[in-house]
Order: sequence, then C-alpha cells, then structure tokens
Amino acid sequence: MDRIDKFKSVSTIPADPQADIALINKYSVKELTPQDVFCFSIILCDNEVDRDNERFTDASLDKLAPLFLGKSVLFDHRWSAEKQVARLYRTFVEELNGEKTVLGEPKRVLRGSAYMLRTEETADLIAAVEGGIKKEVSVGCSMGGCNCSLCGDALKLDWRTWTYQCETGHIKGQDYDGKICVGDLVDPKDAYEVSFVAVPAQRGAGVTKEVKVDMMTPGEKIEMIKQLQMSLADDDERKERAAIIEHNQKFMEVM
Repeated sequence: MDRIDKFKSVSTIPADPQADIALINKYSVKELTPQDVFCFSIILCDNEVDRDNERFTDASLDKLAPLFLGKSVLFDHRWSAEKQVARLYRTFVEELNGEKTVLGEPKRVLRGSAYMLRTEETADLIAAVEGGIKKEVSVGCSMGGCNCSLCGDALKLDWRTWTYQCETGHIKGQDYDGKICVGDLVDPKDAYEVSFVAVPAQRGAGVTKEVKVDMMTPGEKIEMIKQLQMSLADDDERKERAAIIEHNQKFMEVM
C-alpha cells in the first residue's frame, strides 16, 4: 500500500530525561546528561476511526511500535537533515482504561517518547512544545493493505464513483444495518518518521493518500489512463474520443 500520514497530538504524559537518559544514550554518539536533553511524549496513532474512515487495527498498532523506535521527528514531513529536530527513544502500546472507540471497542494508543538537544537553536521550539503551541504531530508509515471492516476483503478505489469499496460491494464510510464500513489498516511494512504539523481547518485535510499503481490490475490501469485523458480534454474532444472508442469496440466485436 502507499505511504499514509495520520494526525495526532503531543501527549500530556511527560517524559523524564533523568529516568530515561540510558535509553537516550543508545542513540547518541557522545554521552549525554539529563541536562543536555528535552523530552516529551507523543501519541503516535490509535485504533480510533479517523477523518478518512480508517483505523489502525490492534495487531497493526502492536507491529508499528518497534518500527517507530529510533525514528526522527521532523517538520512537515520534510526529509532533510536540518528538519530533524528530535528522535523517538521509546514506543509502546497502551489500552486506555474505560475509553471506547466509536465502534465500541477498547481504545488503544501507540505512544512514543522523544528527545531533542537543548541548544540555542532549539530553545524556541522547546518553549513552543512546553507552551502547547507545537502539539499536533503526524506519523508517516507504509501499510500492506486497507481491508473492509465488515467482510475483510481489500478496499480498492473505484475510479467511476471515486469511492473505496470491496468486491462484496461495501463502500467505505457507508452504513450497513447499523454498522459502518471502515478501512482497516493492516500489515505494517515500515515506519518513516513523525512530524510537527499545523492542522488545517478542513475536516479532510491533513490525511494524505496516494494510489499505488502496483496494486491495480492491468484493466484498472488502462481505465485510469482513459479517465485521466478524458478529464484533460474539452467537451468536443471528449465526444470525438468516445465516438472513436465506440466505433473501435464494434469493429472488435465483428472480428
């Protein structure tokens, strides 16, 4: 499956540099002291249904935890050395006592503890994190698939309706006898990074998706190309192309 980015926030549970310095020094070249670092805790992702009508399954959260260990914390998913501001030194999955997801399941979260160096350059960022200004984060990871929560079949994009649906006919986000079809994100392949981000006002903004062509059948690829070509044409050209396609189809049927 393609890379996905999901939004969460800096956790209210503090990280303790005094207690965690041994873990932190596993990732440093020189020996650091608790006074050298600033630590904070992050909720990376959970099993709640998100804005895109998708969720990480419990099994996915468990597999993602070790994949995020040691990964960088960036700004706006920009993969450059100067945008690396912190590093995750601990990750674990936790069940929140008494809390349920919208589907009525026990809520589980993947937490991470991160550290950054205390320098003149990071002073403003540390102040922004402590003051609650920098608190939204987004994780970037790669998942093996997105399956229908009702039947378990893979959800694929239907280019004609621009909806995700499975072979059974369930459409992501639709209600079926009181149950919502949700995309279950399964089989984690890799975890890339965590980023500080600014969450836009639009409900659907901030969750980015790409269609991975490798997962499409040859017929689906051809249909996608046709749709893209038609979308770039004007009305007269579309009519002319449609007539040519119809004529060629009749010719092929005769042959």
